[in-house]
Amino acid sequence: MTPANFDNFLKPNSVAIIGASPQRGTPRNTLVRNLQKHGFAGRIYPVSQSNAEIEGLTAYKTLADLPEVPDVAMVITPAETVPGLIAECGAKGIRNAIVFSSGFEETESGKDVARRLAQAARDHNVALLGPNCQGIWSVRRNVLLTFSQAALNRDVLLHSPIAIISQSGAIAGAIANALQNNGLGCSYIVSVGNETCLDALEALAAVIEQDDVRVVALYVEGLDDASRIFPIAERARANGVQIIVLKAGRSAAGQQATASHTGKIASSHAVYADVLEQAGILMVNGLQEVITAMEVLAFLPNPRVSGDALGGISIMSSSGGAGALLADHASEFNLPMSTFSADTVEQLHKILPPFASKANPIDLTGQVTSDKHLFRRTCEVLAADPRTEAAVVQFAGSGQRHMKDDGEAFKVLAGQVPTVISFVADNMGPAVRREFLEAGAYLSSDPAATMNVLSLLYRRQHALNVPALPHRAALPPRAAPTDWASTMAYLEDSGVTPAKWLVLTPEDRAEKACAGLRYPLVVKVLPSDSEHKTELGLVKLRVRTAQEVDAIAHDFRQKMGKPSAGILVQEMADDGVEVVLSCLRNTDFGPVLAIGSGGVAVELYRDIVNIALPTTKAHVVNALRKLKLWTVLQGFRGKPAADVDAFAEAAVQFGDMFLAASSVNEFEVNPVIVLPKGQGLVAVDALVTVESA
Repeated sequence: MTPANFDNFLKPNSVAIIGASPQRGTPRNTLVRNLQKHGFAGRIYPVSQSNAEIEGLTAYKTLADLPEVPDVAMVITPAETVPGLIAECGAKGIRNAIVFSSGFEETESGKDVARRLAQAARDHNVALLGPNCQGIWSVRRNVLLTFSQAALNRDVLLHSPIAIISQSGAIAGAIANALQNNGLGCSYIVSVGNETCLDALEALAAVIEQDDVRVVALYVEGLDDASRIFPIAERARANGVQIIVLKAGRSAAGQQATASHTGKIASSHAVYADVLEQAGILMVNGLQEVITAMEVLAFLPNPRVSGDALGGISIMSSSGGAGALLADHASEFNLPMSTFSADTVEQLHKILPPFASKANPIDLTGQVTSDKHLFRRTCEVLAADPRTEAAVVQFAGSGQRHMKDDGEAFKVLAGQVPTVISFVADNMGPAVRREFLEAGAYLSSDPAATMNVLSLLYRRQHALNVPALPHRAALPPRAAPTDWASTMAYLEDSGVTPAKWLVLTPEDRAEKACAGLRYPLVVKVLPSDSEHKTELGLVKLRVRTAQEVDAIAHDFRQKMGKPSAGILVQEMADDGVEVVLSCLRNTDFGPVLAIGSGGVAVELYRDIVNIALPTTKAHVVNALRKLKLWTVLQGFRGKPAADVDAFAEAAVQFGDMFLAASSVNEFEVNPVIVLPKGQGLVAVDALVTVESA
């Protein structure tokens, strides 16, 4: 499937409806009526064994009887019949089909039918969407290939540059309904259902190529071969299209629900959040947030680039209290507030009453009720202020009156910088909301929502500047480490220098064996003998004599019940920052690198970020900046800054090595001690999980 092939779904000239019915109120009938009601300009061919006419259209008994080869076949018949019908589509020359029927992967008894359906589609070269889906809306072309009541119950469908692709038909319909209700509408909806053949990412690749799309919302429960989203995201950015994702499955219960619904268990939500951000995709956490994000990102520009460390959001408010709330919410969203230039402050002194605040946020005071030009003049000053990247107009009351009196001034301001007009317990109708959106101004319901809107714009601006993905030759294949010695050799080759070590056998005496090591030492059992050494008391730090080493080794063997076990002895490295460095292969995105606060903090604080592989030094440093760990690495409470450059370079090489060792499922180094700047790093412990034969 290519985007060009997918266009048949979005721009068909003729459609066959296999299983169409004259019985109103049924999905089989609604498929016909949705096309008729919304003015589909092409030909509609109902296919029915038992009806000669449906909704005034001639019905045909079989596909072979049709007078032409339709661009799309819609199938809504019992599941068992569908594989054969897809074969008939192929024989007729139909290359695109949508299967609405249920009873496939979502049921145990239907899994074999699903396999036969996929085989029929492959054998007969049919691009198949579904089954168990709600179909497609292509609003500008009046193509409603859906049984959705949300479409049938409307006389007019509104169009806007917003598309929705969803693994849940019900959620796609709910979002579309909300967008129609609020006066915006949408351009495309694609419900992919079970994804037996075509999936959400193939639909996404096609939709971002449409000239009436600026934002695409993707609802997913889990993705197969999710790394395919990276080139799609790059192409979307080139086309000026922003992708946003709402993903189910954050909780254990949510993951179980998605597994039972789609037949796949979703990867960790954290992996999705981190890796999608790496791709320049915005992830949101709820239905209302996804609707808001679509509205904002479809119509508002990015913040104006001030190039000034004192640049940010400028606020004018008719209430000092509301202005203070906005400043609080800006801090919560980590958004910059502008500091006005001297010239701007001078201009504000000229137009504002003496008792009004001329700092950001500006308190216009109750004077706005008597000076009808106060909002307009303040808008003009902020538009000219070089540090104003975005603006907020906050009402405390009488918002509708001010919108009537000063609405054009707000639109002029929005033409210079993205503007949010913020209300308190006041709302404007859908027509007014759209009017202002098209002018670049968003009408917000409260101060917290206002700063959420602006955070979306700053996040998109950041997403446009994500580092490019690397394209480099893979390393030669490498065997998985099988013991401590080969594990340490692997780390050495990765640039993750192991602490100097030896394995003490029961026959060895520490005085002689450890003569080449620098005390104090660390004595612990090997990872192959115990994964959770610290919890079991099988690690001793700051061991200062050979006699202590021998006694501890003896004690550890007794505790494990392994008298012949080798005991690991290492030089102690504690003059640095503990970091975890880990690679995991089996995620929806394939291999990923995880870095974060190490040692026992990895489970205590979960200060971890995930990066798709292969990666670059720039990606690693960008990821580190998201963590609390970053503050520690920069030098905290008088400690020296850590060697971030050495760690980032080693992390990249470690990831490349992991890709080369295809039989390794997980490789965790915890902790890596990142030494002071210029001194490199030392690996203290490692755990390798290899794919079972």
